[in-house]
Amino acid sequence: MIEALAGIGYSSAAGGVNLTASQTAFTPETKGVSFAEALKSTAMQQIETVQASEQATVAAMHGQASLSEVVQATVKAELAVETALAVRNKMIESYQEIMRMPI
Repeated sequence: MIEALAGIGYSSAAGGVNLTASQTAFTPETKGVSFAEALKSTAMQQIETVQASEQATVAAMHGQASLSEVVQATVKAELAVETALAVRNKMIESYQEIMRMPI
């Protein structure tokens, strides 16, 4: 059916743009990073932030880092964890909303 629609053009009344169905179709290969890859990358960054906070704390215990560095790293880690929890909660909310939809 998609092949049958490929010859149909789209003409915008405002701009006079003429696009065919193949030019407007979404293809994951042309749109960049997938949602799963973006989510994984963000999770890895948050894990690295928490690990950096832990390393700063250990360095402070050994006298190799100042208190301000530890506080700054801890605040960044706290923000990363809060963000991760907010994203998780939104994903659970979305899933529950989809499950409540009638078929």
